[in-house]
Amino acid sequence: MYKLESQCGKNLPNLSSKDMEIMDIYYYLIDEISDPRVSDWLFMSNPFGVALISLVYLSFVLYFGPRYMKDRKPYVLTKTMICYNISVATANLVIFYGILTSGYTTHLSMGCEPFAISNDPMSLSMARWVWWVLILKITELADTVIFILRKKYNQTSFLHVYHHTITLFLAWISCKYAPGGMWTFIMLPNCAVHVIMYMYYFCACLGPEMQKIVTPWKKYMTSLQLIQFAIMVAHTFQALLPSCEPTRKPLAYIYMSQIAIMFYMFLDYYRKSYLRKKIE
Repeated sequence: MYKLESQCGKNLPNLSSKDMEIMDIYYYLIDEISDPRVSDWLFMSNPFGVALISLVYLSFVLYFGPRYMKDRKPYVLTKTMICYNISVATANLVIFYGILTSGYTTHLSMGCEPFAISNDPMSLSMARWVWWVLILKITELADTVIFILRKKYNQTSFLHVYHHTITLFLAWISCKYAPGGMWTFIMLPNCAVHVIMYMYYFCACLGPEMQKIVTPWKKYMTSLQLIQFAIMVAHTFQALLPSCEPTRKPLAYIYMSQIAIMFYMFLDYYRKSYLRKKIE
């Protein structure tokens, strides 16, 4: 049994060896192997802030939102959606440029680029842009809130909710453990696709005539997302090579497993939405 003392000299409750092991694992994951440069940034000291945001999001989407809208008419929200889609598309474009010019236009290649903690301006700039990716993923949760308020429940599918929730946690993991090197590359195709996707959503908000023009392009948006996932997996696979990032193999497994799951779900959606309809 262990007995700890607080800073004021008072004995804290006895902790079992099992409790100590859990605490050791927690501090190892949160403090020892993480990037100390980001620890004081918003949401980055521990995962509880992001976990709380996810819990509130899921609670609203799966229960409180539909319950609130049960006896209410759908909100129109056309102006809100126009402003939102333009803002998110612009944010993705700005972040794409920020990440690109924080290394990929100077010294980073498309190959294996080990992450190294450094306080040089370029490295800190990259870490800051990765943090902004996290903030953007939090903002993008508003997609589902808008769907709920408009009673577009068919759009709040398991794929949609899972995708938003997982990408939020992946963004936090990226910023916490590897906001630099090769691990930032996958954010470039992701931001590029989201620029196109939110501009598509913006056009779809401009009325029936514009919807007729852009709707045939919807299946190509899904195809673009599938291509994006394939690029992400192919690039991240390099980290599994013996000579590449020997201390960050678990991060590669986390990335690749989740990207593979999302690829499968998007491919299944594509088959059901477009290929099956075409056959019928």
